[in-house]
Amino acid sequence: MKQAALKPNERELIKLIRFFSKRAAKLMEEGELSAEHSQLTAACQNLETQLITHANNRSAIMDKRERLLNLIEDNAQCPKCSKADMLKRTGSTTNEYGWKCNTYKCRRCNTGFTWNRPNNPWDMVEFLEMYIGQLQLAMAAEQNQQVIHQTEDAVIQMKDSLNRLRPVLQTSDEEVDALQQKEKEMDKLIHQFKTYLQIEKIKLNAYPEEEAEEEEDNQ
Repeated sequence: MKQAALKPNERELIKLIRFFSKRAAKLMEEGELSAEHSQLTAACQNLETQLITHANNRSAIMDKRERLLNLIEDNAQCPKCSKADMLKRTGSTTNEYGWKCNTYKCRRCNTGFTWNRPNNPWDMVEFLEMYIGQLQLAMAAEQNQQVIHQTEDAVIQMKDSLNRLRPVLQTSDEEVDALQQKEKEMDKLIHQFKTYLQIEKIKLNAYPEEEAEEEEDNQ
């Protein structure tokens, strides 16, 4: 099973939990720790499970998000030579519509350019909506029936793609929003529990000293 991708504060708390659980279990076996601390040990184990589950859920959501971001494949061509075989992607930029688009350099022509389509499905939805509107306006002025039918078919296909894509993107957005809220809750819980365990760790370390003092007093 793939190891959970933990954040630094999660990793630090789990390390503290495991130290405390191991130390507490040893002291209980030796009769040096009251049984009430077994509840704390159980709470530690439950929290560790919760942290790992949350980390796995976070990884799954962000992996899905990353796959969506990489869903769009450019069929870019150099605007000068109309070729694609010598293109090298150089980065991305935001165009006048606020869409993120990839930038390229044609090594044949030594020409740099920004591709005229978005590089992600969220912006592609807006692009297709605008493009469909342009096609519908063009159809209204078109006289050739064959061109009209071809354009109508293209519009139907694009609308179908949009209808299938929108729910997927909405679900991803909702998952990320819920994850961000959960992250805030978990960060708060981690901070509180870490502080508590640090105090309990100090108490654990004090047990041997207290017993040694009691033995000296009894002598």
